[in-house]
Amino acid sequence: MITVSRRAIRGIAVVFQLTALALNLLGSEARGTEESAGTRIKDLARIVGVQNNALVGYGLVVGLSGTGDSASSITTNKSTATLLTRLGSVVSPKEVSTKNVAAVLVTAEMKPFARVGDKISVRISSVGDAKSLQGGTLILTPLKAADGNVYATAQGHISLGTAMAGASGGKSASEAAVRTIALLDSGTIERAFESSFLQKGQIVLSLTDPDFTTASRAAQAINTYYSAFIAKAVDSGQLQVDIPPGIFDNPSFQLVDFVATLEQIRINPDKKARVVIAERTGTIIVGNEVTIDPVAISHGFIEIQVNEASKAAQRVGELPATTTVGELVNALNSFGAGPKDLVSILQALAKSGAINAELVFL
Repeated sequence: MITVSRRAIRGIAVVFQLTALALNLLGSEARGTEESAGTRIKDLARIVGVQNNALVGYGLVVGLSGTGDSASSITTNKSTATLLTRLGSVVSPKEVSTKNVAAVLVTAEMKPFARVGDKISVRISSVGDAKSLQGGTLILTPLKAADGNVYATAQGHISLGTAMAGASGGKSASEAAVRTIALLDSGTIERAFESSFLQKGQIVLSLTDPDFTTASRAAQAINTYYSAFIAKAVDSGQLQVDIPPGIFDNPSFQLVDFVATLEQIRINPDKKARVVIAERTGTIIVGNEVTIDPVAISHGFIEIQVNEASKAAQRVGELPATTTVGELVNALNSFGAGPKDLVSILQALAKSGAINAELVFL
C-alpha cells in the first residue's frame, strides 16, 4: 500500500494548476497571433450611412483694425446693412463703412451621430479683398447642409493663436495677412442628422479600395466567423451583411456590439501592383512585387538589358528576367541616372507594356 502525504497531494495539485495555466496562456497567445494576422475590415471599409456631413455658411467678421473689405466690396456693404437692419438699426448700404468688416465663408464637417448641443470646429475664409481677419469676431452664422437645412451655427473671436494660413516668411501671426482662420469648438449643432447604419435588416460595407478579391475574402471571413451565410459581395466595392437570424430575439443583443465585432474581423486584402511617380519631384514609390518583362533599355549613356543572362560592363548592365522595378531603379541609380531620367525610363517602360503594374502619376 502506497501512502501519499497531504503536502505531496497539494504539491501535485499546484503542478496541475500551473500546467493548466501555462497551456491556457499558450492557447491565448496562439489565438492572439492568429487574430492579429491580416487587416481589420474596419480599416478597409466604411459602413454605409455613417459619414461626415459638410456644412457651409456665409457670415461677417467684424471688429477688424482697418483690414476689412474695401468700399468696392458691394456684397459686404449690403450684408452689413442687412445685419444692422435685422438688429433694429435701419441703414442703407451706402451708409456703411466696411474697412472693419469682412465677408467670409464658414465651413465645417458634422460627424455622424452628432447630437444637438455638441461643439464642432469651423474654418473661416475671406471672400472679399480683406487684408487680414486677425483680431476680428465672427458674427453668429447659420451653417447649412446640402439639403438646404440649417444644422449648426458658428460664432467666435479670432485670436492670434488660431491662424491656419498666411503666416509665412518668418512673420508672426499678427504681422501676416491671415485670410483663412480655424476656430476650435466655435460651432454648435442645432439639428441632428437622421443617420442609420441598419438598412432593411442589413449592414452595408463599402470598400475604400474596391477589389473583387478583397470583397470575396471579406465575405468569406465574415461567414466563417459567424458559421452562417450572412455576408455576400455585391460587387468589387460593396458587401451586404445580414443580421444573423433569430439574433434580435436575444434580449442581450446589441446592434452596436455586432458592428464592433464585424469591424474587428481580419483578412488579407489583395492589392493591385502600382508604381506611383511624382514627376515634379522625381519621387518614385513602388512595391517589391512589381516585376519587369525582358526588355532592353537605352537612355543616354545608360544601357540595361533585362533577360535571362546576368553580366555587367562599364555603363552597361544586364539584369535577370525576375527583376523588380525596385531593383531596376537601384541599378539605374548605380549607373548615374537622376530623378528625371528614372521618370522618363519608367514612363517609356509603361508605354511599352514591360512593367506589370499600374502606373499612377501625381
